[in-house]
Amino acid sequence: MHHDGHCGCGHDHSHTHTHDCGCGYEHGPAQGELTPAMEDFLHHLHHHHFLPVARFLVESSVEEDFCAVALAPVYLRAPDESMESVKETAAMLLELEKMGYLTLDYDYPLDRYSYKEYKESELYAYFCRTVAEGTGRAGFLGDRPVLELGSIAPT
Repeated sequence: MHHDGHCGCGHDHSHTHTHDCGCGYEHGPAQGELTPAMEDFLHHLHHHHFLPVARFLVESSVEEDFCAVALAPVYLRAPDESMESVKETAAMLLELEKMGYLTLDYDYPLDRYSYKEYKESELYAYFCRTVAEGTGRAGFLGDRPVLELGSIAPT
C-alpha cells in the first residue's frame, strides 16, 4: 500500500520530520506534549507500519447525497471495546493527526486485512440497531449503517 500524503479529503498530510520521540520515526516540531498513551500508540504504529481504522456512517436509501459521520475514527483494540474507550482513542488519534504524527485515511483500507473485529464488534452491532430503530420514523433519512474501512499511517 502506498501513502503519498493525500487522503482524498482535500488535505495534504505530508510532513517534514525533525523531532525524534523515540518511536523510530522523526517527527515535525512538536505542537504539544505527547502523553504516555500517545507515545505507546506511536510505538505500536511504528511496529506494525499501518493499522486498521474505520468510521461509522449513516446513509440514506432515499436521498442519494445524504451521508453523516456517526463515529470516527474508530480504532478497536478488542471486539467488545466500550463506546467510552473508543471515543477516548478517537480523540487521541485526532490529536496525533493534528500534531502531524499520523494520517487517518479512509481512501486506503489495508490490503488483505479482513476488518473482522470491526464487522463483528459489539459497538458496530449497537450502531446498526440504533440506525434500524430510527428507520420507521417520519422524515428520518439515515436508514443505512455503513462501515467505512481505512488505515492509520505514520507521517
